[in-house]
Amino acid sequence: MKANYLIQLNELVDNLIKEKDIAEKIYDLKEEVKDTEDTFVWSVIDSKYLPDNLPVNLKSGWIFVLKKGTPSGCHYHPNSIQHMVMIEGKGESKVGDTSKAMNKFNSPRHPLDEIWYVIEEGVEHEFFPEENDMVVISFHTCQAEELQEISCGSNKSRFYEN
Repeated sequence: MKANYLIQLNELVDNLIKEKDIAEKIYDLKEEVKDTEDTFVWSVIDSKYLPDNLPVNLKSGWIFVLKKGTPSGCHYHPNSIQHMVMIEGKGESKVGDTSKAMNKFNSPRHPLDEIWYVIEEGVEHEFFPEENDMVVISFHTCQAEELQEISCGSNKSRFYEN
């Protein structure tokens, strides 16, 4: 079952990154991250690019660009399961107690469950981009305006789209 929906998500991302508007949005975010003191920048993927029947109750899609050489900051989402894949860059991840090198989208050497991150509600996670900015596509089980992030250190809460 899991492999089946990861195949669907993989196909969706493969189609998304071929869209001219998505490619332009990624370019814009990569420019924006250069001029911010934040550790990452993001954009919600317009629903016109997402099928009505996203798998496993996914309700929103996102593009994140994480600043090179800068940890993303440890956080968790109390109200969403996150499905994420790295489409550009190189780096490490820490999800829960597990740290590992990240595998890039469409890597022929790795199965989908070694490329995709499925991060359950409330699980702390952090990403560590290396020499280049890291671009990820992420899907959440909540609507964009409902996505909440809690900082691991301070317990500070924020909503991405409010």
